[in-house]
Amino acid sequence: MKILYVSSNGGIHDFRFLKKLVEDYEVLFLHYASGEIIDELDRLDHLQIISKKPAFRSLPVLSERGHFRKVLNEFKPDLIHSGYVWQVGILAAGSGFHPHLSMPWGSDILIEPDKSFFKKSLVRKVIKTCDHIQCDAEFVKQKIISDYGKHADDITVFPWGIDLSLFSRKDRCEARKQLNLNPDKFVIIFNRHFEPVYGVSYLLEAFAKFSEGKNDVEMLMLSEGSGKTEALRYITEKGLDEKIRILGRVPNKDLPLLLSASDVYVSPSLSDGTSLSLLEAMACGPGLIVTDVPAIKEWVTGENGIMTARGNSAALAEAMEKYYRSPELVRAHGEKNSVIAADRADWDKNYLKLKEIYSKLLR
Repeated sequence: MKILYVSSNGGIHDFRFLKKLVEDYEVLFLHYASGEIIDELDRLDHLQIISKKPAFRSLPVLSERGHFRKVLNEFKPDLIHSGYVWQVGILAAGSGFHPHLSMPWGSDILIEPDKSFFKKSLVRKVIKTCDHIQCDAEFVKQKIISDYGKHADDITVFPWGIDLSLFSRKDRCEARKQLNLNPDKFVIIFNRHFEPVYGVSYLLEAFAKFSEGKNDVEMLMLSEGSGKTEALRYITEKGLDEKIRILGRVPNKDLPLLLSASDVYVSPSLSDGTSLSLLEAMACGPGLIVTDVPAIKEWVTGENGIMTARGNSAALAEAMEKYYRSPELVRAHGEKNSVIAADRADWDKNYLKLKEIYSKLLR
């Protein structure tokens, strides 16, 4: 069976899908974006890749319809699997090809449609015409039903999941030894992009307050993004250069050790779907500080992490302080989360649900 997988991302999330798909199908990855695809994708065996930078960076529909039609005619797929919705899903919707599986990523349903009537109309067309939708959170499903009228039977929810053979708890002391991290410091890790939606400004304000007068705390930021320059300026202005290390994008294979070496993972998102970086952290055992985003509340409660209000730096600082003063709480939450991750976030198991959707659509 031939799958045309269309995305405007080209990052680690696509890699997870494509790594599994090439084991079972003939796959062409059609990538429309101004950025480059990650090295892991380039190294995947048996994956055909066409990567094209659209003339209109965020709206390939305005310039790439002819190219998309050409690829469609030459590859002759049995099924199209697309995401983001309004960026590349609309190319599939406009082609009239069926079956088409649309895959919302979060912001393409939760944020972008509210920014303009045009984007909302694109999303509406994709949702109306696609044969099925696969999303990663019940909240996103309910949003699609309420805002766009899609029937519940045409939407399947499952988290994209993580590779549990890679992401698992390592001994914290040994992990720090391998990474040359101070064994006595309280380490916070942030593994989201430097973008406003991920609450970076609130995180930096919170850490500045929490770390004041403390010489045994450190924050690792595994981040890139449009807000990096502003973040660096704030760090320098507040004299936090010795307490915050920006590592940039870290290869997937190196993440488990960094997560295992950390005391706390923090994600102060203002909007989100099911965050894969959260699931990776859950598997590796640090404490969790998250915000009350509906999709995240499907994973984190007061029993396995600390939840704060969105956009509240004072609450974030208090959560950091709570974990700082209670190593026992860090351990207890870490143990619970590794069990949850094994039960609900196993990509090998969750991938079988995707294969079921494919089979259903091709009957």
